[in-house]
Amino acid sequence: MREKGWVVGMMMLLAAVVSNADDDKIPPIPPHPDEVYFGARIPRTMTLLETSNEKLKRNVKILFYGQSIVAGHWTKIVEEELRKRYPNANLIVENRAIGGHTAPTLVRCAVADLYPFYPDLVLFHVYGGEATGELERIFSNIRRYTTAEIMTFTHHMAWPREGGAAALAKRTKSDELSADMTRYLAQKYNCELVEVRKEWDDYLKHHKLEAKDFLGDTVHPNKKGGQLLAGLVLRHFRYNTLSPAGWSDRIRTYETRRALEERTDEITFTGKPWKKSTYGVIGSSKEKDSALRLAFKGNRVDVIAFPVKGTLGTATIRIDGKAPSSFPECYVPTRTSPTPKVTWPAIKRVTLGKDPVAEDWTLKITEISDDCKQFKYNVIGSVTGPDGSGTHNKRFVSKSGRIIIEPRDFGIATACRYRKIKLPVGYEVKWKVVCMGVDTWKPKPIEDPALEDLYTLVQGLKNTDHVLEIIPDGNGQVPVRSIIVHRPPLR
Repeated sequence: MREKGWVVGMMMLLAAVVSNADDDKIPPIPPHPDEVYFGARIPRTMTLLETSNEKLKRNVKILFYGQSIVAGHWTKIVEEELRKRYPNANLIVENRAIGGHTAPTLVRCAVADLYPFYPDLVLFHVYGGEATGELERIFSNIRRYTTAEIMTFTHHMAWPREGGAAALAKRTKSDELSADMTRYLAQKYNCELVEVRKEWDDYLKHHKLEAKDFLGDTVHPNKKGGQLLAGLVLRHFRYNTLSPAGWSDRIRTYETRRALEERTDEITFTGKPWKKSTYGVIGSSKEKDSALRLAFKGNRVDVIAFPVKGTLGTATIRIDGKAPSSFPECYVPTRTSPTPKVTWPAIKRVTLGKDPVAEDWTLKITEISDDCKQFKYNVIGSVTGPDGSGTHNKRFVSKSGRIIIEPRDFGIATACRYRKIKLPVGYEVKWKVVCMGVDTWKPKPIEDPALEDLYTLVQGLKNTDHVLEIIPDGNGQVPVRSIIVHRPPLR
């Protein structure tokens, strides 16, 4: 009876979610026979959401990533509903989808967009790359560089406007073959699979509707289609305690007080142990020469602080005896600025070479043809200074060796042709190189005691053995409740 009541309640909720006005209502989504298993492959995300309360507002980072389907307004419906369902969770939601970028192109952009964001959950869908390998590479890279859970979905039902039954049959077969690869990869990489394709088709048959009623063109969902897609995705956000969770080996929490109360086989102190508090340990000026030390395996380290009375101080952070800023792998480029009138990045991927530093970069066009296919440019770094010149058709390696640009990664000509525009001489493309680590950490005063006071000390390390040291600088208190280490499953 409880399960039946849950299904009825879920149907009512989905009907409400997908309805903004009476004339926009879509028929309710029929319950799925396997709903009891939904959410089983996003256990950490759902646990963080469900266990957030007035006393502990957990951080939950969610990234929407893909191309134009994922860039649609339906993702706002999902976000708004999650905020409504989990008002005490500190939701950090971003949509970095790029229209028109199939998997072979998107895999280039993901280096700046996806992996550095390091979400708790990535909701991902894209077309293409099945036969050439880029689709699987995105899935495997998420597992290689992050501990994010993945929710993915199969293609919905398209409707070619021209070509009649033959065109529809051809598109249907192509999308079904593509969806099979998504199903395969979802199993291989342990993803939450939203079977949009089958459920969309069942929905249309159940209500005697046609695919074109839910599309704005041949493939993009209209308002009603967006509501349907949001509803199908939302019912997978289910707290499922029936299946094993099993994230403790990937995201390891080290409680600091254990080193003082039980064993020093994990966290140790190089000198006098830090002061024990109700919520953790506190380093201070008295322990200036005593580092909190932890040997770990992984590529990201977070620290959770806690409120203390008195002055907060700073701490020097060291990984393997070195500052985080000294690790080249901890530097990443941001997405480059777009070309005019298009949201596409002007350069799909900027590759970092040797000795990167945090700085702003500018690529300035010095010559360009009317069709934008041929151009020359200069590259300047805010720290490095003028760093070389290049052309559209040759691999660029800057004089310092810090910046590498492959010719295939320029999106300038495509964007100009699409929008029928010409870029002027002097046009600039900008991006940043940022360090995903701090050499000095200072906890901030806590305005809301219920918020999870989490700081990322370093991210992007090689996923292997390391040693963390937190060394108080002697200018105030350094409270540490716990240390969280992320260890991606693929190594």
